[in-house]
Amino acid sequence: MSKRDIFAVIFDMDGLMFDTERIAIQAWRKAGTAYGYDIPESLIMDSIGRNARDTRFLFEKALGKDFDFQQVRKLRIHYAEEHIKQHGVPLKGGLLEVLDVLTTSSVLRAVATSTERARAETLLTAANVLEKFDVVICGDDVRKGKPAPDIFLLAARRLQTFPEQCMVLEDSESGIRAAVDAHMIPILIPDIKPPSEETLNLVYKVFPDLYGVALYLSHILQTSNSQ
Repeated sequence: MSKRDIFAVIFDMDGLMFDTERIAIQAWRKAGTAYGYDIPESLIMDSIGRNARDTRFLFEKALGKDFDFQQVRKLRIHYAEEHIKQHGVPLKGGLLEVLDVLTTSSVLRAVATSTERARAETLLTAANVLEKFDVVICGDDVRKGKPAPDIFLLAARRLQTFPEQCMVLEDSESGIRAAVDAHMIPILIPDIKPPSEETLNLVYKVFPDLYGVALYLSHILQTSNSQ
């Protein structure tokens, strides 16, 4: 692979750029308890990478139609926001290094997150990285969330590049499936949920963290520039 193969890199956000999935799990559990529900951690893990609509379907299927998803989710968001206000946005190690490599090599950059725009832009701004991206696509920009490929295809259109020339950095299984169905280059950086064998068979490469991604991209982009 060379720079000629990569015109753009598309980033997931929660669990990939920001270490927010752990915060979300604790916030879901706390909010559920406040409303009298014991939300299993396994159920929360299954929702990783999915938009609010699909998460609601999962939760109601497991907890019953009487589960007040909107109110519990509202409280969950409040708990998570309070944590971030106190402690700041937890950046994943290597994120800034990846962005620096791509900026230096003039590779386009996009965010494609299942999170709604209001919250996504708040986090990106608080982390001082919003201006580093050419395009930000959010969960409320598409009708079908991950694992459907819609959000990645929209990002490619906004970047005015072909899907095959886009690399996707993802931590979730649903995100990897979406990238594959979008005919993009799927790169997995696992977070708190270990990938299944099926997911590992779908990816182009796996890295333990974004530092590894930065080194890899630096190598292939610098190699291309020297040719």
